[in-house]
Amino acid sequence: MSLTLGELLEVIKQHSDAQTMAVKVLPSILAYVGAENGSLILLAGDRVVHKVLATKETFAQVSEHKLQTVLADGLAGWTLRHRQGGLASNTELDERWVSLGPPAIASAMVVPMMSRDTVIGLLSFHHATRGQFRERDLAKAAELAHAIAPLFDIAMLTESTIESLIRLCRSAANPSAVVDWQGNVKVVNDAMERLDIAWEGVNFSHSLLPRELNVVSIQQCEWEGPRKLSSLPFDAHVVPFRGFGVWVQLTTAVAAGNS
Repeated sequence: MSLTLGELLEVIKQHSDAQTMAVKVLPSILAYVGAENGSLILLAGDRVVHKVLATKETFAQVSEHKLQTVLADGLAGWTLRHRQGGLASNTELDERWVSLGPPAIASAMVVPMMSRDTVIGLLSFHHATRGQFRERDLAKAAELAHAIAPLFDIAMLTESTIESLIRLCRSAANPSAVVDWQGNVKVVNDAMERLDIAWEGVNFSHSLLPRELNVVSIQQCEWEGPRKLSSLPFDAHVVPFRGFGVWVQLTTAVAAGNS
């Protein structure tokens, strides 16, 4: 059963990472527009960062050369350059159409996902029936892309921020860790690893950090200045990145009376 636009937005909001969002919502997006299959590609500049293909063939089976050809010369590339939806009611007669291979696609359209005045993704819709898609379908697809683009943009910005925090954490000299707002320990640097109180890939609650920091959840890590650990001779400093996660860094505790 086809979902309403509001219901589609609720499906997307149930997930936090862009790839999962795309995988979960793409079948409903295609049904909403009346497409048999299609794809969702997320972009960071000219780089493809996530891609989902709703056919039996996966993007793993589509060569990078074919994908780049479509983005350069195909209907998707035309849409990307012109920053507007492209309609090919009959792909055989449209010079912008470049086929990736089976299944046979007779009618197609591609719409850009725009956020912050930037194309952050492309939605493609395919059908085996010639003339299946018309201008009204293109308008419906464009409205859909406009509504969902900010949600995907936020997810990708979150990913980018966490990746930057991870790189900084790994290079820090002091014991450091990055934990996302879901409580996942994203990274533990070598110095923190040697203390054996936090472990990369586990949940915050399963580490020794709650005990040492005297908190129950990562959401409580918002104090200012240093906080002494419960059993180790370190002070804990935290930097919350609202919506992204928390940086935890330990420094050698200064004994009382020392300056």
